[in-house]
Amino acid sequence: MKKEVIATLLAVSIQFFGVVWYISKLDSKVNILYDKFEKESEQDVIENQVKMKLDLANLMKEVEQIKRDLKQANKKDKTIMKQHEKLFELIEGNNSNSSNYSYGD
Repeated sequence: MKKEVIATLLAVSIQFFGVVWYISKLDSKVNILYDKFEKESEQDVIENQVKMKLDLANLMKEVEQIKRDLKQANKKDKTIMKQHEKLFELIEGNNSNSSNYSYGD
């Protein structure tokens, strides 16, 4: 009976140490994978930040171009408005001159 108890204790202790060894090995693998994941995530974050900065720089260039285009359009609009004012003045001047003349004179 004493041999059976010793054999049982030996079997249980071997299983216990096997489980502890297996869990520690799993923990090691999990730590390695977690470190790898952190590094990849950090690289992704850095890449995304660089892409965002480039996108922002491109947007700023486009906004500046739009501002220049709007200034040019405003200048053209002012020129067109001045031309229209002159045309309307000429038209009004011709209308007032033509009312002074009649066909019978």
